[in-house]
Amino acid sequence: MYTEQTQIEIGNRVRKIRTNKDESQQQFSEKASISANFLSEIENGKKGISCETLYNICESQDISADYILFGDVKENKPASETIMETASGMDTRELSVTISYLDALKKMKEL
Repeated sequence: MYTEQTQIEIGNRVRKIRTNKDESQQQFSEKASISANFLSEIENGKKGISCETLYNICESQDISADYILFGDVKENKPASETIMETASGMDTRELSVTISYLDALKKMKEL
């Protein structure tokens, strides 16, 4: 259940992401396509976060939504690092299929 306490915890994690990147609220909010005022309200637990805002923050900061939503520190790493860790256990065929899949996703995003 999404409670006021959850909203506060999410705001604290968003603030931590921003401060760890040494970005001002203005810099961070521009990258996430939200206003600095709205970011402040999120960080202070006064406003909830929409799916679109969550997506924009994750995309602009290259982090997992798991960390923002659940505080899972293990998932708070760049997606590229997670991909490299996963790929290290794959054989040549699996890597080829994975690369083809990633290329297709990239092309879809460009459309």
